[in-house]
Amino acid sequence: MNQHERRATNEALFRDVNERIAESAERFDAEETDFVCECADPNCTDRVSASLAEYEQVRAEPTTFLVVPGHEEDDIERVVSDRGRFRMVDKFQAAVRRTVVRLDPRRGPAPNES
Repeated sequence: MNQHERRATNEALFRDVNERIAESAERFDAEETDFVCECADPNCTDRVSASLAEYEQVRAEPTTFLVVPGHEEDDIERVVSDRGRFRMVDKFQAAVRRTVVRLDPRRGPAPNES
């Protein structure tokens, strides 16, 4: 696994945690909750307050992620939205993009994966 794939895997892990957080918040009819920063730093413990609707906007694409301002990685992603409390970034680096799409928990299995 190269450096880009490792970073993408870290981000995908944080995204998986946030999927569980969103599911729990929905069960309790919460409109807003604290999500974990989905940056590439495996030691990041920062939290991001966002509504479930905002989180769904981030999750609309498998290549967009929610990060704390200042946690962007300019060599693999670009900021596509700055909400003040958080930024939405889109992965543009090819290996990172492929990896996060492959690891997207909302993606159905590809025909050869079933």
